[in-house]
Amino acid sequence: MTIRVHHPEQLGWRKMDDIPMGWMRDHIDPTELQGHLAFHEAGSETAMQLMEMRLDPHTLIAPHAHDEDEIFFVAEGALHWEDKALAAGGSLYIPAGTIYSFRTGDGPARLLNFRARADHSFRPATQEAETG
Repeated sequence: MTIRVHHPEQLGWRKMDDIPMGWMRDHIDPTELQGHLAFHEAGSETAMQLMEMRLDPHTLIAPHAHDEDEIFFVAEGALHWEDKALAAGGSLYIPAGTIYSFRTGDGPARLLNFRARADHSFRPATQEAETG
């Protein structure tokens, strides 16, 4: 195994609106499409995935679920959901299949998203309700 180093200036940042999403685009809030993301580690069936997101103030992540457990670490800014808030330095563990949604706070947010393996699944809450 080789140690890989990812310098910030070498990350392949992409605006979310520029990423082909097909049917998923209909389930993503327009404010999220203004954000940017980069993979520090793309992951594989056996290797971890680490994605960084940079989101504008008041960005809505619409209700959805994923097939893998994930951890969000708030590096900058804040996340708000229901009547809760999480400031920079905090983290959220979200089990696989759990529908979640959040909004960023009054300032920009920078989030790290960790998963045990590559996971590009996306199950909108509307789909979850239809399939039970």
